Amino acid sequence: MDLAFWRDLSLFYLLTMQLIVTLLMALALYFLLRAVVAMRRKATGGVQLARKYAGVAHDRSLQLADKAATPLIRMHAQFARGVAVTRALRPGRPSTAHPSTAQTKESSQ
Repeated sequence: MDLAFWRDLSLFYLLTMQLIVTLLMALALYFLLRAVVAMRRKATGGVQLARKYAGVAHDRSLQLADKAATPLIRMHAQFARGVAVTRALRPGRPSTAHPSTAQTKESSQ
């Protein structure tokens, strides 16, 4: 048994140890990948369900906002109509004059 034998034996031992470590890492990565795929499947269903409920909440909030705003808009329209009628009925005020078409001092000279 010379040194060449021990050199070859130590190389074989080192290569075998490295092969074991590499196989363990490959096995760990395989199971990690399977776990990620499984979690993604479950998360995709949850995301779709969350999107559905978010859409329902969005539609419902729009309906409620429209329901709440409609009376206010009607009141404002009636008030604006009343203001327009009172302006039209006041003597000495033109009923259809718009500020941009009204004569100013500069345009009358």
